Parts: sequence; structure tokens; C-alpha cells
Amino acid sequence: MAAIIAFHTALVRVNSVVLAVGRSISWVLMAAMVAVILAQVFYRYVLNDPLSWPEEASLSLMIWMMALMAPTAYRWGGFVAIDMVSDLLPKLLQFILTFTLMAISGVVLVFLLNEAWTQFTSPILFNSSGLNRLLQDSGINQVLGTDFEFRAAYIYFAMVSCFAMMLSVNIELLLRKIGRTFASADEFAAPQQPDFMKSSAGAE
Repeated sequence: MAAIIAFHTALVRVNSVVLAVGRSISWVLMAAMVAVILAQVFYRYVLNDPLSWPEEASLSLMIWMMALMAPTAYRWGGFVAIDMVSDLLPKLLQFILTFTLMAISGVVLVFLLNEAWTQFTSPILFNSSGLNRLLQDSGINQVLGTDFEFRAAYIYFAMVSCFAMMLSVNIELLLRKIGRTFASADEFAAPQQPDFMKSSAGAE
């Protein structure tokens, strides 16, 4: 049990840091998405000269924002859940039901992570993306003297990141469920919730 406690403690620390960084980046992505949308509104309705890249750019930013926030929601019970049946069961049956569902979720996440990696490494996704028009319009490459190109694979990597982080959180939740059922809740303490999620039910 000591090894499980040590591994759980280390995993909690790693997940806390990774998820905090992901949340910080997601706020920046949200601000960028709003700026891109407002820019398109200005160009379309004020200058009557719509840009070709804002739709793809805003969609890409939204995908990455979702991918970075989903693991946080999963860790602290931010997803929709129906726990009426579980609450009616004895403690042991509650553990069996919850553990089974978490284990199934873990298997599904492994499958999804593998599929996401397969898509990310697909050669066709490393062809140029429509977002390269942004580089042409902004003149970034000309100013910096670079030849950087956007790739569609960069967008698909959001799902690789999302499922990898969610799988790590899934393992943390499984260990905590086992530890709190068969050992001490103090030794398997849940991490502190972010302020914006404190109104949600915490994941056990």
C-alpha cells in the first residue's frame, strides 16, 4: 500500500501542474479566439473585405481550448453525471460500480489515445493547412525571415494531448477510489479544486 500511496501522491502533483498549465493556456486561447472573431466582423462588415482564415483559426483555437480544459472537468466532476443509483447502493457496491465504470473509461481512453495518435501521425495531415493564409496576410515569415507553415496535424494533436491527460487523471481517480475504500482517506486526499469549479461536485 505504501507504494500505491507514493505513486498516487506523485501523480497528483504531476497532474496538478500539467492541468494548471493547460488551464492557463486555455484562457489565452479563448482571448485569441474572441480577437479573431472580432477581427473578422470588422473586416467583413466595416471594410467589406472578409479574411479567409478566421473561421479555421477560431475553430482550431476552440478545439485546443476544449482539449486543455476537459481533463480538469474530468478530475473534479465537471461533466454531467447521474449518481442517483450509486447513492442508493451500499458502500461496497458503490465501490464496485464506480471502479468498474472508471476502469471502462480507462480502456476507452487508451483506445481513443491510440486513434488520436494514428490520426496525428497520418502523412496527409502534415500537408499545409488553410491557416497558412494567415502567415501570408500578416507577413510574419517575411519579417522574421522564416518559412514556418501551419499543418493540420497541429490541430489534431489537441486530441492526443486531451486523451493523454484524461488517462492520467483516470489513473489518479482509480487509485484514490481504491485507497479511500481500503485504506485511509487522509492518505489519498483529493487535490484542491480551482476556484471556478468550487460550485461543482468534486470527484472522489
